[in-house]
Amino acid sequence: MEAQRLTPFQENELQWLKNQVDRLQDDEHKRGVENNWPQNLNIKRDLWVAREELSGFVKTLRKAGKKI
Repeated sequence: MEAQRLTPFQENELQWLKNQVDRLQDDEHKRGVENNWPQNLNIKRDLWVAREELSGFVKTLRKAGKKI
């Protein structure tokens, strides 16, 4: 049963990745960002990268038998 629990490092990493996605989603939806296309492109790219990192991390944890 103990092997299924996240380590403190894994918990912190998971929370940090989730916070990154949340922050970038908030930035993407801020009023006025759509009018500044270079900044909007950077935010969209960064959000995509953050989502991919979170998804990959979660998949790795689940393959290791961790419950999230």
